[in-house]
Amino acid sequence: MTAGVAGTGLAAPALVPPLRPGQCQLWWASARDAHPRLRELLDEGGRARADRLRKPAARALHLTAHALARVVTAAQLQLQTSMLRMQAVCKQCGGPHGKPQPPEPLRLSWSHSGERVVVALTLRIDIGVDVERVAPYEQETADRVLAAPERAALATLPEAGRPEGFVRYWTRKEALLKSTGDGLAVSPGLLHVTAPAAAPRLLSWSGPARPSLPLHLYDLDAGPGHLAALATVGAPVRLTRHDGSSLLAAQHASADASGLLTDPIRPTAERSFAS
Repeated sequence: MTAGVAGTGLAAPALVPPLRPGQCQLWWASARDAHPRLRELLDEGGRARADRLRKPAARALHLTAHALARVVTAAQLQLQTSMLRMQAVCKQCGGPHGKPQPPEPLRLSWSHSGERVVVALTLRIDIGVDVERVAPYEQETADRVLAAPERAALATLPEAGRPEGFVRYWTRKEALLKSTGDGLAVSPGLLHVTAPAAAPRLLSWSGPARPSLPLHLYDLDAGPGHLAALATVGAPVRLTRHDGSSLLAAQHASADASGLLTDPIRPTAERSFAS
């Protein structure tokens, strides 16, 4: 296992840099970025799910995350966003749900909570990312999702620090389960990760679903009131941080006279996915 922390520099606004082998681009945005025009960037299924969300806050997060994921993925593939096709296939049952799968050789994961949205993108390295707002938790939830050593470590924290400690555990476990494609079909309580203040690392995975490849775990800087983690399968990555808010703002600001969104500004460098 390896551990790391994300960098702090932001990419140039409205620019989607070429994705390099061994790199993980982390695109950060906010629920406040959910301009109505971004709905045009979603596919039919994404728009239908957005329409079913009754709470404006949930709809804003959904719109921002899905639009940002499609913009950066299409840019890497040199496609018009409207031409991008992504599917989700459940690892357990093969149904049309689960981890999003962009065209080869890209790997994608996204998450949203509270005010924060993050989209992670790599070449050929399976990933999972999770961001969560720090909030009070129920002891029943902790008993269900934490391993016994984790519950003991959480109990030693000052009471005021336990919500953050719990969320640190949760984001690490969620990132790991998303990276393998298992999601919550595998109980988080089967995973044992390091204590909140320690470097992120998977200590054990109980049960038959344990992956054969090594898992690498990273804590991310998600901003005030939020925590986040990223996991990769098989190989470590170099993390780079990018400004998704500026990219989305450029999207709806660039609408042409017909009112349709244009694709993002792309770098002139030729895209190459060679290993």
